[in-house]
Amino acid sequence: MESVVDIKSNPRVISHDLYDALVYLRIFEGCNLHCDHCFIPNNPKKMSDEMIGGIPKILNDIVGDKGRVLLQWHGGEPTALGKDYIEKALKTIEENKGGMSITHGIQTNLWNYDSSWSNLYKKYFDSSVGVSWDYKIRKDRKTWDNDVFEDKFWKQIELLVSDGLEPYLVVTSTKLFFERYKNPIELFEFLESKGIYRLHIERLTKVGYARDNWDKIGITNMEYSRYMSRFYLAYKAHLKNNENNDAKIIRISPFDGIEDSVKSLNEGKSGGYGCLSGACDSRYHTIDANGYKKGCTALNSEEDNKRVTSDVQVLKFFDLKEERKVRQLTCEGCSFIPICSSGCLATDKFDDSLECSGSKELFKTIDKLIKY
Repeated sequence: MESVVDIKSNPRVISHDLYDALVYLRIFEGCNLHCDHCFIPNNPKKMSDEMIGGIPKILNDIVGDKGRVLLQWHGGEPTALGKDYIEKALKTIEENKGGMSITHGIQTNLWNYDSSWSNLYKKYFDSSVGVSWDYKIRKDRKTWDNDVFEDKFWKQIELLVSDGLEPYLVVTSTKLFFERYKNPIELFEFLESKGIYRLHIERLTKVGYARDNWDKIGITNMEYSRYMSRFYLAYKAHLKNNENNDAKIIRISPFDGIEDSVKSLNEGKSGGYGCLSGACDSRYHTIDANGYKKGCTALNSEEDNKRVTSDVQVLKFFDLKEERKVRQLTCEGCSFIPICSSGCLATDKFDDSLECSGSKELFKTIDKLIKY
């Protein structure tokens, strides 16, 4: 599940307060890769020039003429339509945004990147490029080979950094990823050596291709909490070991934000962070070739996708706030209620592990370390 990425402010904390809405713009749902976990099955849907021209009005309907929007260019692979298409679309939106404040973010697999893209990213994306990488589950669509992806991806990262751009790496919390990085510091140091200083670990949801590959890549709620607790403790150790080091150190989401939420709870305050905040119920939106959809793009990714087989139970929550209330009925007595909204709606509240989707054990780990 995607989080709100504060790409222009403090890289330590990602804040919903900077924006009135996060809007995912799925301009093209096809892709040049095949990934075992993708929540958007490969789809030829793409937005026409006419549809792009209607985006400012949709945004205005969501936030009003003085609203603040984080517009996340998404897919599929958004760059597959070419640099000229993206640039034309950006100009159209910017020239017709009226009094709205629009911050542009993008998520790309870098497959189409070359130095001709650098000026566009510098002009419209504040030199920040969201890039997607995952261990052993991304394959080049032509060869169906993960090694082909790996070889090209890290060369593209090197080029991106040499062009003066800052990669914001997003990885998914799969079983393969956590089993590979039993020592998380190995990953942190590797990414730093590649010029990557911002990392987000995204929660895997059982939708799209992940549903078919769950036995291979899926983890239970308890496994997620314990793996993430290990990463959190390693992250804090890495920061402490380098606190007197002049070198740039990686910052990792969602740990900083969740830690700040736990600190606030200990001070008697409320308010959650990221996908645990419940902000997605009212402040996350999606626009694709079929128009406007309420909610996070992972929740509605299969709603009108013809590639999804008819026997699949597609997630459909007509009233996200009401669905949230139903989930929270089993939260009574939990001390973390003020900072946790019960977890992502695309994840079962409880599974066979008996851990909740709100990651209570992760909260406990963070709370203990703070108090210690």
